[in-house]
Formats: sequence, C-alpha cells, structure tokens
Amino acid sequence: MQNSKIDSDFSSRLSSIETRIDDALLRLSRLEVVERRLEEAISYFAVRSNLLVASQSVYLGDDTAVTFLKNNLRILVDTRSVDVGIHLLTLGEWEPGYMALFNRLLRPGDTVLDIGANHGVYALHAALTVGPEGRVHAFEPNPRLARLVDLSMKINGFGGYATLHPVGVSDREGTARLIFSDSFSGGGAVSAGQAHAAQQSTECNLVALDTFFTDPGFKVDVIKMDVEGHEGLALRGMRNLLERSPDVKMMMEFGPEMMARSSVGAEEALNMLGQMGFKMWRIGAEGELHAASSETLLAEHQTIQNILFSRELPRIFV
Repeated sequence: MQNSKIDSDFSSRLSSIETRIDDALLRLSRLEVVERRLEEAISYFAVRSNLLVASQSVYLGDDTAVTFLKNNLRILVDTRSVDVGIHLLTLGEWEPGYMALFNRLLRPGDTVLDIGANHGVYALHAALTVGPEGRVHAFEPNPRLARLVDLSMKINGFGGYATLHPVGVSDREGTARLIFSDSFSGGGAVSAGQAHAAQQSTECNLVALDTFFTDPGFKVDVIKMDVEGHEGLALRGMRNLLERSPDVKMMMEFGPEMMARSSVGAEEALNMLGQMGFKMWRIGAEGELHAASSETLLAEHQTIQNILFSRELPRIFV
C-alpha cells in the first residue's frame, strides 16, 4: 500500500515537472517568434531610416536642394520637379532598371554621351565609372537644368573629364524653341509648337554631333539619349560619329507618336540605324534585354519604349 502511494506521488510530481517543461518550452518558442519578428522589424526600419539619414537633402534656396544618390554622389535638384526631382530627393535614384543596364555597359576609360541629361543622373554615374581616363559629355538645352548638372559634376570632382554642354542635339547647328515645365522636368522638348498655359519656353542652341566633335578620330562607347521625340534628327546629325564607333551601345527612348512630330519619324530613324548595322533589344523593367524588330517597335505606335541599339549583343549578356 505504501509503495502504491509512493508511486502515485512520484507520478504526480513527474507529471507536474513535465507540465512545467512544456510551459517553459512554449514560452521559449514564443520568445523565438518575438525575437524573429524583432529582427524583421529592425531590418525593415533600418532600410528606411538609412534612406532618410543617407539622403541628407539640404535646401539651398532658389528652388534648389542638394542630396545624395544611392552611390553617394552628390546632386543638385530642382525642388519644383515632381517627376525626376522628387525621386532623387526621397529615393536617391531615377529609373533604377534602366540605370542598372547603363551601369553594366560602362567600363573605365570609356567615352560616354548623355543626350538629354536633365538633372544629370546618368552623366554622374558615367563619370564615376569611367574615371579620369574616360570622358563624359552631357547635353542639356534647358538653361536651369544645365546649370545644376554643371555644378553637380564639379562638386563631385568630375570637372576635369565630365563636361556639360548647354545645347540641344539635332541634325544642324542653329536655334530652336524649347518647351518645358519646371514641375515635370522630364518632359522638356524642342518643338515648333507653342507652349501650353502650364509650360514655359525659351530659345535654345542646337548642334549636330558630327560637326561638334571635329576630331575624325573621336569615337564613343556608350550613349544614353532621351530627347522627347527629337531622336531621329539627333541620329541624322551624328551618323558619321556612329559609323566610326563600331562598338558603341546606345540606350534610347523610342516613342513613334512623339517622333512623328519632328521631320524624322520613327521608321526613318530605324532604317538609318539598320543601314549602319545596328540590332535592337527592348530594355525590361529590371534592365534585362528582349530581342526586338523594327516591325514590332513601329506597331506599338503610341507606346514609349526603352531600346538598346548595338551592332552585337553586349558581352555582358553573352
């Protein structure tokens, strides 16, 4: 009888110990969940707080701020710009997928043209990569943006090999009317039309690259061009330069509807490039390439597409 009572007490204590162990394990599992969630929260807020700390945007007056790009370059921004400008001020980047491809095409010592530089994001990235042995030429006809780009190049120490040209690129030298909006700085365009109520306009100078770069030995490695429908005229004015640059890779905004407003439309521009041996690829959202043809590009008349033109598929994709 005594043994039975001892066994019962032992079983009861053992059961109590097991219950306590189960409770302890349950609490530990809850702590692991809390710890994991705390790590996730720290990571979540660290990324966002780092953006705020790293941006360090400082307003300088006169609708101008200085901020940092994600690669730590400093850039001057027009604070009225709610398209390009606001992305630079809050995120430190613009067109990340397109920029990813652009950066992959660059090599130290390259010669790069940024045609339609806007705030100069591409020119600054190019200057950082090509270094003092390379050359960067940025073209921007908007006098306000041109001034900001020029200053951004200088405050980053690129003044010796990165140059801002405050002109538009076309098929001839001369002057034209530039229509633009301070609020939507990415949409400035050389136009024969009149500015709408929400737009401004100013006279700008134009150059043809074949006569602008007078050295017949001058070649280019990478071109980024975004001139809001004026691409065909710009291509006509740089034909000799493209022909003597066998390895050039050109990233270009391609909008048949916009290009139809100029005297060199989308079809003529593609024919010109085809005659010089260029092939074409659509640039995807993450900077990937998709094979394309003149027929498919022209069929999407109202669509604005980003296209890479090159005589061969760049080695980074081979």
